[in-house]
Amino acid sequence: MPVIDIQYDELKQLSGLEKDKEWFIERIPMTGASFEGIEGKALRFEFFPNRPDHYSVEGIARTMKSLYSESTALPEYGASPGQYALSVDETTKDIRPVIVGAVIKNLEFSQGMLKSLIDLQEKLHLTIGRKRRKVAIGIHDMSAITFPLKYASYAGAAYSFSPLGFDREMTLSQIIAEHDKGQEYGWIVGGGPYPLITDAAGRVLSMPPIINGNMTQLTDRTRDVFIDVTGTSEEACSGVLNIISTALADRGGSICDVTIESGGRKRKTPDLNRRAVDVSLRSMNEMLGVSIDGNLAIRLLRRMGHFCELKGEKIEVRVQPFRMDIMHPVDIIEDAAISYGYDNFGVSPPASQTVGGLTRMTSASELVSEIMIGYGYSQVITFMISGTHSEFDRMLRPESESVGILNPVLEESNILRLSLLPGMLLLLEANKHNELPQRIFEIGDVHRPVRTRYFAAVSIHPKATFAEIKSLADAIGRDLKLGLKMGESRDARFIEGRQMSISRDGEAVGIFGELHPEVITNFNLYNPIVALEMDLDKALRLR
Repeated sequence: MPVIDIQYDELKQLSGLEKDKEWFIERIPMTGASFEGIEGKALRFEFFPNRPDHYSVEGIARTMKSLYSESTALPEYGASPGQYALSVDETTKDIRPVIVGAVIKNLEFSQGMLKSLIDLQEKLHLTIGRKRRKVAIGIHDMSAITFPLKYASYAGAAYSFSPLGFDREMTLSQIIAEHDKGQEYGWIVGGGPYPLITDAAGRVLSMPPIINGNMTQLTDRTRDVFIDVTGTSEEACSGVLNIISTALADRGGSICDVTIESGGRKRKTPDLNRRAVDVSLRSMNEMLGVSIDGNLAIRLLRRMGHFCELKGEKIEVRVQPFRMDIMHPVDIIEDAAISYGYDNFGVSPPASQTVGGLTRMTSASELVSEIMIGYGYSQVITFMISGTHSEFDRMLRPESESVGILNPVLEESNILRLSLLPGMLLLLEANKHNELPQRIFEIGDVHRPVRTRYFAAVSIHPKATFAEIKSLADAIGRDLKLGLKMGESRDARFIEGRQMSISRDGEAVGIFGELHPEVITNFNLYNPIVALEMDLDKALRLR
């Protein structure tokens, strides 16, 4: 969660609350934050990720003012018509299709305000922006820009400009290769073409999501700014633009709209209309465990900055444009709880007295852990996410039904594991520089495709044999009183004739034996390996 440094003097000025530091330290956490300490005149808070509008002093001051000031007036935001246009070329459609923008005028930048704005930009990049992949923000000094603007994509050598931090012009390919931001974020746009925002004179404002140009760098002399937000999600980009625009409006800026022309369609951004969410008064009382009337509910919600009106048993709420977190009536009810005050709900004894205890599976897992540690094995925990290559190809198994992962980051992270053994062998592969023998075990969930609890043990050393792993299987069955039976098995992962199945009441629950040499070499290992794997959940049910 992001940690925000809030300058105490600015917090007092923007909120209009003449309170001491201790007062703010006590009350800000009630809005969804934890106090992290004081550095100079800055109060440090770690804010919950559901309130990105709190990632700056402007946002938290706005909330404090609504909650605790005597004024009942709510902030209202709107965009004045502006003669500013931005055209979107279809070359960006498959690369970074979404762009929105705003112009904020009549600002007076101080060093504190400039730092707050840059901090807000970076916190939004990190959280909502998913490190600029989903959303990237550019903020530009308007004095250097000639409208209309154009958003289009170009080959690596098609354009040159001077990026922030460099005093010379560079091609787009050079920026990706040499600039620190290009090296950090170039993967988002791949090998090109690269998106650019240019003005009417053909000068480059920005190369989103990589870097802005030197031409539009902000200074303490900046008075008007142009904000661009690009990305892959219309909702996320618009929400981020609203957060920054309203924060600057709270600093005295005037918001002007920008006309976005794309695919023959025109629209104006930012959209600062308040969204409608209806809340049942009965549901609010049931969820909060209180009995408040409609008038009190209205007062509570207005203290959280909401425009609202009581219509019988229903509250019609109009949500402020910077509240990206409001997605459901329950979010409005949470705001009512914050306004009511968590310390005002009182205490009550539990409705029923119960005694906690371990589940059967947890007790069995702990017992297996104690047994295996006693046998000289070390417990490991490997990743639940696996890949088809490790699960099937390297293990010599035919592909079977599995739980896939949509849009996996890596090819080797595209399914949930069906077995514990591939992850354990990957662990041995990473530790092959350590001395032998290495004996490890794991108890964890697999998805086949239904989730179930498995137990596995692996031993690697030059003298590992079938007898070693069979004695372990016998001991486990004896110590857990499972009544296991051993029988013939044919599993490609193990050497034929040096493997056995484990069953209970005629149903297979596991297998053990010497791993096939090809499996061993597939994981870049070169010593004999014996392994045991058991469906612990099934074995216990049968018992």
